[in-house]
Amino acid sequence: MNYLIEYLTKKDQTREEILKLAREIVRDCAMLIRRIHKSKEDVFKEDFKSIREKIIKLKELTQYPEFIHYLSTPEQEFVEAYTLYNIKFYNTVPKFEDFEIIKEENYILGIADTIGELRREFLEAIKEDDKEEAERYYKFMEELYDFIMSFDHYYVVDNLRRKQDIARGILERSYGDLVYFIENLKLRKALNKE
Repeated sequence: MNYLIEYLTKKDQTREEILKLAREIVRDCAMLIRRIHKSKEDVFKEDFKSIREKIIKLKELTQYPEFIHYLSTPEQEFVEAYTLYNIKFYNTVPKFEDFEIIKEENYILGIADTIGELRREFLEAIKEDDKEEAERYYKFMEELYDFIMSFDHYYVVDNLRRKQDIARGILERSYGDLVYFIENLKLRKALNKE
């Protein structure tokens, strides 16, 4: 009986530690995404290194199979932040192989979430009248959307269909915004000539 009490006590303590660390990773990623949106230069390498180390620690803590699901959100948030970062500063989408510590499903879902973050950059470009930048972000949104739509494994990847539907809506709204923006630019240019 003492063994069982000790076992369950240790398991419960591990679960509490996992929850605390998972929340910390998600919060760190959310704050990092906000800073990436506001920044004009790459100053984030140390942030990613720190979050990566926390994810490794989180993985080590998930020794009980029933705790594996606690990795999902932190890993997806990390993929989302790192993908936004790479697109914004290096004009590239990181491949799954670049994330040796991330589960396959969480990579796909994190990529799906990045589309919403790219919309923020896209709208910022429109606000600044930067047609090339708006088109660049829109093309990345299309690329990520095409990637996630190549998967139809809905019974294997939780939330995949919902995230695909959300991404489709974001892409359709963004396309409308882009067309309107380009037409508006043409009209303003024509009015300025007169």
